[in-house]
Amino acid sequence: MQNPWAWWGLFDFLKEQDPAGAAKIFDLDAQLFPGLDIEFFTSSDNRLVPVQRDIIRKPIVDRTNSFWEIIAGPGRVWAASQVDGAYSSWNKAVFPFSFVQSQEGEALIGLASFYYKDGKVSKTKVQLSSDSAGGFIFWDPDFDVKAWGEIPTVQTSTTIANESSLQNDYVVECANRLPIKPLAELGSQAVVDAVAALDPIATLSAAIMYNGTLYMDPVKTSFGVHPYPQDMRVGVWSVTKSLVPGLAALCLAEKYGTDFLDTKIVDYFNAGEEFDYVDAASEARWKQVTLRNALQMSTGMGAIDYDTNWASDNLNTYKWSYSYKIEDMIRYYFNVAPNPEVTGPGQKFAYIDQDMWIASMVMDRFIKQKQGPDASLIKFLRSEVYKPIGVDHFALGTNYTDSGELGYTYGGWGALPTIDILAKAGRLVASGGVTPNGRQILSKELLSTYASNGDYQLTFWKQNLTIDGKEIHVPNMSGAGGNKVYALPNGMSVVILGRDNFDGGPTDEQTAPLIVAALKVTNQ
Repeated sequence: MQNPWAWWGLFDFLKEQDPAGAAKIFDLDAQLFPGLDIEFFTSSDNRLVPVQRDIIRKPIVDRTNSFWEIIAGPGRVWAASQVDGAYSSWNKAVFPFSFVQSQEGEALIGLASFYYKDGKVSKTKVQLSSDSAGGFIFWDPDFDVKAWGEIPTVQTSTTIANESSLQNDYVVECANRLPIKPLAELGSQAVVDAVAALDPIATLSAAIMYNGTLYMDPVKTSFGVHPYPQDMRVGVWSVTKSLVPGLAALCLAEKYGTDFLDTKIVDYFNAGEEFDYVDAASEARWKQVTLRNALQMSTGMGAIDYDTNWASDNLNTYKWSYSYKIEDMIRYYFNVAPNPEVTGPGQKFAYIDQDMWIASMVMDRFIKQKQGPDASLIKFLRSEVYKPIGVDHFALGTNYTDSGELGYTYGGWGALPTIDILAKAGRLVASGGVTPNGRQILSKELLSTYASNGDYQLTFWKQNLTIDGKEIHVPNMSGAGGNKVYALPNGMSVVILGRDNFDGGPTDEQTAPLIVAALKVTNQ
């Protein structure tokens, strides 16, 4: 598929929004490398570190002709040798990157290398594969990526603003990294066997965090073992629901109390200005819907289930999801009638992605009320959830802005974590919301109820097991393509990454032996 937006046949409304002078959306090419600037500095230990750790992109009016944007991670530099031929007297640099798209949730895993010397730079050699769980363009059954090539590269500057501060930040980042050991060193053959039993075609990686160490085997891509597994950015789709609105709600509940979960979502918006009710019945139902209902995906509004919500004839959902302006997204979100299968909110779970978006919007506005107009949900998450657990660069896709900077999270998808980030997030939930240094940052009151039932709960699923006659409910984050993060009651977290498949990946039945084995590790 060369032009994904055109291939779908659903996005004429976006075509009509193309700004004057912008590359036409239907011409955006999935086979074209994006022409984007990446700034790097070299650390004292010869790591090549990108300055911009969010998605590197441009405003829509200035976007490249490629469908893709880039997120880059730290690599290495070293002196070239005779094996590098004509570049033997140069320096060589390598860094991991992923092809991503701000409005989507998948990632193509890449590796890039180039030579440099005295202000001169060689072409950049790149390799890419669709090893991360697929999505938007992978629904084309003929789209499978194993690509390589050379990209013309130009050095445009030799100075980095605030480099000293960036150098210091990187030292802290390295100190926060989890040490990695082979899975076998966990000391559980049952865990090793359970991981080996996972379908290698559907599973990219499995890792276990235990006592501050990440146990995992090498990540194998179609090009071989990935040299930077801790810096590999992956698409995890609906794991985002837990990583963004889920953890934000738990942190806000700890900080301000749980009552805010029962505030009405329409109280955060101006009816008649930001949106109009479809009819009187819709207005009556909307005025009952709480933030808790949205986080439970039980608002009682709109489509009756996931398939109906994303049916090709339900254009309102696509207009909500892909419109460039946040004002339009708000209008489309509220532009639905009551779910005919219920008489009010809270009665039935219906997998509606946009409920996670509205929950995120409500919390963003709640945070602004508490902390001021410059505060935001993303800033809150980074400073009050992720930084305390040693995550320095929590990245995610957002809607576009005129400056190209971050906009608003989609809530239901878009997180671009590393295995390290996922393991730490899982461990935070497994520990009852307590950070490694003993600080309670997530609601103990709410988390204490998660293991007592097998129901979906505020963005978290449950893996329901029976071990030695006892029922155990393991909270987990779950995303399309087989992406899962389990928070075990023994304080461990288990991360499973799906491989190159939107609808596939390990099932609960297939992962159950691994979870059971991991639960028994501390009893050995």
